Amino acid sequence: MSAIFAFFLMDHRLALALLTTLLILAAAPLAFAWARLLPEEPEPFRAQRQRDDEPALPPNWKGRRRGDTFAIFLLAVATTSYFVKFPGMPVDRGLNLLGRLVPQPYMGWVVLGGRAFLVAEPGLAAANSTLRSNPLRATLIIPGELVTALWLASPYLVAAIQR
Repeated sequence: MSAIFAFFLMDHRLALALLTTLLILAAAPLAFAWARLLPEEPEPFRAQRQRDDEPALPPNWKGRRRGDTFAIFLLAVATTSYFVKFPGMPVDRGLNLLGRLVPQPYMGWVVLGGRAFLVAEPGLAAANSTLRSNPLRATLIIPGELVTALWLASPYLVAAIQR
C-alpha cells in the first residue's frame, strides 16, 4: 500500500522519465519481433554467381516452422495491448463505436473483459514463450513482461505526472 503512495509523492519529472523509459523499452522488442518475421535477404551479388544447377532459394532460407502462427497471434495481441495503453491513443472513440454495437447492459462486461484480456495476454505470451519453443521465443518474453509492467505502472505514473 505504501508503494502506491510513493508514486503520488514522486516528482513529476521523474514520473515522466520513468513512463517514457518504460514506453521505449516495451516498444523496441516489439519492433524487433516484427522485424524478425520478415524473410531474410539473399547474399549480395548471389544472382550473378548463381549457376543453373544451384537452387533459386538462398542457403539460409528456411521454411516456416510449426507453431509460428500462434506466436504471430501472441505478438499481434501484445502489440495491440501496447498501442491501447500508449498515452494519447483515442481509446474513447473505439469505446463509443463499440457502444453502438453492443447492447448497453453488456457494455460494462465487454470493456472489463477486454481490459482483462489486454492486461493478461502479454504476460501469457511471455509465459508461453518461456515454456514452449517457438521462432519468436526471446522476442516475446521481454515485451510481454514490459507491456504488462506498462499496464500496471502507467496509471500511477500518469497520476504522479498530473499532480
